[in-house]
Amino acid sequence: MPGQSKRRRVWTYGSNTLISSLFFLGILVFIALIAERHPWRVDLSEAGSFSLSKETINVLKTIDKPITIKAFFSTAAGDQATARDALETYRYYAGNISYEFIDPDRRPEEARRYDVKTYGTLVIEGYGKKQSVQTADEESITNALFKLSRNEQKKVYFLTGHGEHSAASAGKDGYSMAKGGLEKQNYSIADLNLMQQARVPPDAALVILAGPNKPLFPEELSALKSYLEGGGRLIALIDPYKDGGMRDFLKAYGVQLSDDIVIDKVSKVFGGNYLMPMVLEYGAHRITENLAGIATIYPEARSVQPLKPQPRGVKVTTLASTSPIPNSWAETNLGLLDQNQTASYDEKEDTPGPIPLLVISEIDARGNGGEASGAEPAKEPEKSSAQPKKGYLVVAGCSSFAGNSYYGVSGNGDMFSNMTNYLTEEESLIKVEHPEKSGQPLLLSSAQGHMVLWTVLVMVPLLVLLSGLTVYRVRRTQR
Repeated sequence: MPGQSKRRRVWTYGSNTLISSLFFLGILVFIALIAERHPWRVDLSEAGSFSLSKETINVLKTIDKPITIKAFFSTAAGDQATARDALETYRYYAGNISYEFIDPDRRPEEARRYDVKTYGTLVIEGYGKKQSVQTADEESITNALFKLSRNEQKKVYFLTGHGEHSAASAGKDGYSMAKGGLEKQNYSIADLNLMQQARVPPDAALVILAGPNKPLFPEELSALKSYLEGGGRLIALIDPYKDGGMRDFLKAYGVQLSDDIVIDKVSKVFGGNYLMPMVLEYGAHRITENLAGIATIYPEARSVQPLKPQPRGVKVTTLASTSPIPNSWAETNLGLLDQNQTASYDEKEDTPGPIPLLVISEIDARGNGGEASGAEPAKEPEKSSAQPKKGYLVVAGCSSFAGNSYYGVSGNGDMFSNMTNYLTEEESLIKVEHPEKSGQPLLLSSAQGHMVLWTVLVMVPLLVLLSGLTVYRVRRTQR
């Protein structure tokens, strides 16, 4: 009889335990299903390191079509986990965003299809367009999403009338590949002849002067001057021997054109000739930040030296330079062009490397930039509470680097795309900044330290032990 009572008690307790366990597991499965359909995240970090900024959330609210993100990372890459966390955060805030990780070594056809040249590239597709970013940080991804969802189509003008490279030409000297790259990024391309109209159109986001063979007229220079100092953006690609009448104009904005041609012995090692400078080192700027380790080629280039001192209201930054002496220099004896293999550096006449090939000039409208251009002086800007827009001028000593023959070579197309994107988007890029908060140190007095020590090491373990003994005694008495 006692044995039967004991078995009944064991069966009762066992069945209750089993039912309770199954019920508990059912609750967990139910909660997991709800969490999968309706996830909920809480960022407990002080600086909000695992949350998106308000600017990003506002952009995500405007996205009403599916967005696909393809992340090209090596399978063994250590930064893949960080990128996955970032993309999962975007997917949490916007359900119509999906992502996929692709190893370019295992699926090279996908890398070629999306023209991916470096690990860590994100290709973001949507609205019939695509954007590529090289870093999986919030600011880069958010700006790419902003560009995709925006209906605005910015206009880029190619200056004509002076023998420039044609944006419509598919020949080796044409710019049809550069034009196609811009159109894929939702730019509208048009020609501009300043001999037929007095000023740059107000809808111009960017004006490109691609290798003029004949000088611009003073009226055209005056129109470009007014455009720049009114916050416009200009790219001037000036070849050796032909300055397009731009020498004094550029000098007014801190850029010196010299009668020289750049010799670079390093390019000979890579199958080029001495007149094809190759750049692997870049200046610190947002235009060049994703070109580390990627070469750009500048066939038959001249030097574009920043002036010292620089004009008031002008700041010039070097973007690309050749290797240092003795590998490169600016040759002033232009008669050696046809026999460049015998050219040698003359310290009395030539300029030693590194030679700047590409610079950007930032023009403050409140300064005196443009006084020496020889063009008509710009009108004094009216006083306003609004901050005047800055003008930007990019000058390259070579126009062929963005032509059809070289646009697809190494990083040339990326450099041209970076230049245009920076100049046209700088004022509208979304700045994402999370507050940086350092940890607050906990300072305890000697008495407080002893109290914490006794509490953690003595009182808490003793309390757990006493609780266990109490439960044991209670159960013993109930048997």
